[in-house]
Amino acid sequence: MSRPRLVVFGTSNIVSDLFDCALANGFDIGRVVLHHAEQVGERDRSLAERLAALAPFGQTPQVDHVDRFVPGADELYLLGPTTPTRAELAALVAARWALPFATLVHPSAYVSPLAALAPGVFVGANSVLGPGVRLGEHVFVNRGVTVGHDTVVGAFSRLQPGSNLGGLSTLGCGVTVAIGATVLERLRIGDGAFIGAGSVVTADVAADSLAVGVPARVRKLAAP
Repeated sequence: MSRPRLVVFGTSNIVSDLFDCALANGFDIGRVVLHHAEQVGERDRSLAERLAALAPFGQTPQVDHVDRFVPGADELYLLGPTTPTRAELAALVAARWALPFATLVHPSAYVSPLAALAPGVFVGANSVLGPGVRLGEHVFVNRGVTVGHDTVVGAFSRLQPGSNLGGLSTLGCGVTVAIGATVLERLRIGDGAFIGAGSVVTADVAADSLAVGVPARVRKLAAP
């Protein structure tokens, strides 16, 4: 029986986390399918570098383009970007191929059997999802994140390394909780809100706003 093959649509600086998780689960890394030209910043690593690092593990992924892509057997599909292009790319894949997105969970993470993960969710190493947690489609949970019981996270949100969400909270769609930030229990975070790194949120945050500080205060509207 063939091993599952990970196919990543799009790329970003977190694509190595997907590769790492695939290797930890014993999956092959099959392809990266691009839909836009790669943008490599001054302090970024290119996709070519990230792919070259896989060679010692016997992995030689192909780079493809959406206009040439043909689905194959035993493939698991995930999104690579965490920017707003994530939703755009998900819609493109759904329209062209109606492919089922997988969930990918690192073996060192704990996901309660009473939690529910929608298609396209990624859960990184050493993260903990409590009972009653519900993650919407394409939520990205990075390394060392804690999500308390009965908390709901909307589609396309991203929880960055070391962030913590208290129980019984609700995060809307497209929310970012940055590195080391904390959202206390029973709070409501609106769609598109951005919680700054290291912030401690003690009150509800309106949609499309930026909350920073300890305790966090809304400083300005987030960019659309």
